[in-house]
Amino acid sequence: MRIMAASGIMGYGFSEEAFRRGLDLGVEMVGCDAGSMDPGPYNLGTATPFVSAQAARRDLALMLKGAVHNKVPLIIGSAGGGGADPQFAWTRDMALEIAHEKDLSFRLATIGAEPTKAFLKAKTAAGKTAPLGPIADLTDETIDANARCVAMMGVEPLQAALDDGAEVIIAGRCSDAAIYAALPLMKGHDAGLAWHLGKIIECGAQVVEPRSGQDSIVGFLGDGYFEVEPGHPDKRCTRTRVAAHTLYENPSPSELKGPSGVLDSANAEFEQINERTVRVSGSRFRPADVYTVKLEGVQRMGFRSVFVAGVRDPILIPQFQEFTEACRERATNDLCAIGIDPDCFTLNFRIYGQHAVMGSRESAPDMAPPNELCVVADVIADTEENSRAVLAKVRYSLLHTDFPGRLCISGNLAFPFSPSDVSVGEVFDFNIWHTVELDDPLEPFTISIEDVT
Repeated sequence: MRIMAASGIMGYGFSEEAFRRGLDLGVEMVGCDAGSMDPGPYNLGTATPFVSAQAARRDLALMLKGAVHNKVPLIIGSAGGGGADPQFAWTRDMALEIAHEKDLSFRLATIGAEPTKAFLKAKTAAGKTAPLGPIADLTDETIDANARCVAMMGVEPLQAALDDGAEVIIAGRCSDAAIYAALPLMKGHDAGLAWHLGKIIECGAQVVEPRSGQDSIVGFLGDGYFEVEPGHPDKRCTRTRVAAHTLYENPSPSELKGPSGVLDSANAEFEQINERTVRVSGSRFRPADVYTVKLEGVQRMGFRSVFVAGVRDPILIPQFQEFTEACRERATNDLCAIGIDPDCFTLNFRIYGQHAVMGSRESAPDMAPPNELCVVADVIADTEENSRAVLAKVRYSLLHTDFPGRLCISGNLAFPFSPSDVSVGEVFDFNIWHTVELDDPLEPFTISIEDVT
């Protein structure tokens, strides 16, 4: 059985040549992940995509046309970025527009993945939720503070939609590998191989060389093995890249936990059978005693404003950390004078050139002072108005406060943009990062079927 991942993310693109070649190989399904929590909590909180509508539409149009004309299922997972209801509705609307323009007909399934607060509270009260990592247990207070939450579905909701005759599935938050394991498991393929293949091709051309952006990749499930090859004729899969992707986004080198069990790749073997193709065997799947899905949820934190500035003064650079703390104190006093309580905002300086990336975790020894710094001032406040007001005072403070040895009589900062201050909008933080036990794999998910003509 052949399946194809059109791209690592819908909207990241793929070449038409690679996609057409994959279809010509006789794939039995086309899939594409469309979301991730890697960009952080904002897109889930606002239910907005992190790719452009133009890019998503281009990819979806090619996938719809190719899948419908070749009579193979198309499965889109984590639609719209985070898989929240408004995000997969955005994708559904786009699919309907494309179908109308291209004169395409198909049975469409949409799968919602937003559990209700009542559901979450009931599961918490029953002791069926658990933190995923070093975080606090889920409580009613946490749930009440939540702005939006999604549950990450496994293969079962996708399989239920396929059983209902769905030819195109637009799913909410979904396990990446489940997109590609759902149909092979329905057809009786080995669970260890099906899940491992799904894991390998979930990010599209991340396992190919040379890497020049995203592209389509084809997987073949055989008897006791699977193979992966690029859709594009000028690219190749290598043992190193395929094996390395088994470790991708996974704390264990050999075990990948999913809703229904654990993929065990400890005894997997990776064989380069030709210049372009890698064969994998030996993967095993251990069913779980309890079926669980991951919950991802966010809460509102306030409103963010930022500015970016350069520092070039050789006298200021070695003492810039101390200088920013003095400016913080000055700005706080000025803000109290205009009635802004220090408790209503947070101020953070990211000083690039002085451990901005790693912070206290920086292991490299201190180097000689750089010849320039980049400072990002980051304010989060209870209202957008207060956020902008705080940032304005901070900007003035950094720009005009004296420091030991100061020779300049104008500003301390160089601003690359005018206006310098940018309102970023609402800010969110993850407050639900837990698992929940399900009595039924379909329990928190809603499946709707419609015929598109």
